[in-house]
Amino acid sequence: MKDIEIPFESLKEAVLKGSRNGCNELVLSGGEPTLYPEYIIELISFAVTLGYRKFIIQTNGYGLSKNEELVSFLDCMAETTEICLSFSIHGHIADIHDDLSGTPGAFSSMMDAIEKISRTHCKIYTNTVINARNLIHLKDVAALMMSYKTDIMQFSMMHLNEKTELSVSLEDSVRAIKKLKDIVSLDILKTEGVPYCLLHGMESCVGESAWPTVLDLYNKDNDYMSDFKQLDHGMRRKMENCNKCIMNKICMGVWKEHFEEFSQMGIHPIV
Repeated sequence: MKDIEIPFESLKEAVLKGSRNGCNELVLSGGEPTLYPEYIIELISFAVTLGYRKFIIQTNGYGLSKNEELVSFLDCMAETTEICLSFSIHGHIADIHDDLSGTPGAFSSMMDAIEKISRTHCKIYTNTVINARNLIHLKDVAALMMSYKTDIMQFSMMHLNEKTELSVSLEDSVRAIKKLKDIVSLDILKTEGVPYCLLHGMESCVGESAWPTVLDLYNKDNDYMSDFKQLDHGMRRKMENCNKCIMNKICMGVWKEHFEEFSQMGIHPIV
């Protein structure tokens, strides 16, 4: 939402337009969508009547920890529809998570929300953006979430226009991700922003491979993009010899800010 509160009727119109374009999965992101529980309840109820079959709510868990009605609704819906709560996990302890989120108590409310959702029919997804604070603790994050029978555990490359003190290299991130295969099933472990060529033997972990082939994006009032592709919009890049790779048609490349490092890693196309 980028600090813009989208009128609910505009959200409904976007969901309706997506249905007409053939979409059947809906991702609710933000900002923090669970701060608007009435929007979620009405929007999912509406989308189901249009034929949507899967819902992913990307959340820090705050609204779920405070609103039993929302949790009960999602639990009820999940009995007949695929409802996935994707939690943003910044660290395995409050010291790291709260500091990175900028909100004291964020870790506590998130864990409370995960505990609540673990007792429902909903699926639990997690996403951890790799940075300098949590890089050495990815196994700790994974171990924490495994106790909640997580359905998808994703580790993502940080997407920033400029480097900061939290930035980490693509190479270091991939090295840390590969160590996770010792404790996390490859069926669960996913990545974002890491191409197939850097995950030899773990190609199934490339999270983008599970994305729908066509994405429609709506991020503010009257800004609806059909068949949205990050590569086409300059958010990602590939090398010239990527067109020789057998994975080229489905690979989305790397975030543009990692392209220079990627191009200097001496990676060869998969042939």
